[in-house]
Amino acid sequence: MKLTKPWHHIQRPCAMPVAARLAIALLLMLSLSHCAQFSALQSGSASEPAAAGEPATATAQPQTEPSLSTGNSVAGISDAPIAEPKPELGAEFQQAFTEAKQRLRAEDYQAAATLLEPLAEAFPAAGGIIYNLAVCYWQLQQVEQAQQQLTQLLERQPGYVEAANLLGVIARQQGNFNQARRYWLDALAQQSDFASAHKNLGFLYELYLAQPAQARYHYQQYQQLTADPMAEAWLSLLEQQE
Repeated sequence: MKLTKPWHHIQRPCAMPVAARLAIALLLMLSLSHCAQFSALQSGSASEPAAAGEPATATAQPQTEPSLSTGNSVAGISDAPIAEPKPELGAEFQQAFTEAKQRLRAEDYQAAATLLEPLAEAFPAAGGIIYNLAVCYWQLQQVEQAQQQLTQLLERQPGYVEAANLLGVIARQQGNFNQARRYWLDALAQQSDFASAHKNLGFLYELYLAQPAQARYHYQQYQQLTADPMAEAWLSLLEQQE
């Protein structure tokens, strides 16, 4: 994807009232909790300058931050496509996969996982099936199983950036910030215009690694790729903190 939206410099705003800064901070946290979810449920395919969340009880473990989710709620599940398997499925398997997608959209992750598990065994090379199963495990707080599925998926398909993104979310939730950073940078090495990785790196650098220059870079990249108005708020808040 080529960047077609020009970057407009954001001028340093005048000192913001405390209430306004708190409001922006709240928006940042709410957004963070919606970052890793079903944006990753897209069919996967196969740099930055020097240098989302957690499951909502039974939803996903991604979070409380801007691009992750505070509760494993699958942010964007209503508007992001669910990953489709690459191999052709027979009628019986296709019916099961269609039902699994419906269960995913209804956030019935246990039922979806029950349908996807036999499909994953029958079609281990179908990235969409494996990824969606990992999301179910993550939402059910079965983190080790989710990590196992995602790791195996990346071994087969290194370009499946959504898998790397979710592994980064899980690592961040576990407090493994450098590991999360590596996953997201690896995703960008495979697909430099992967907006979710830029967003998650921005939050990671700002909130956990205290590297505002790196955070600004990734927020700007995310803004150019998505034109998300929240990015300007994050950049403004970042300037206020410097």
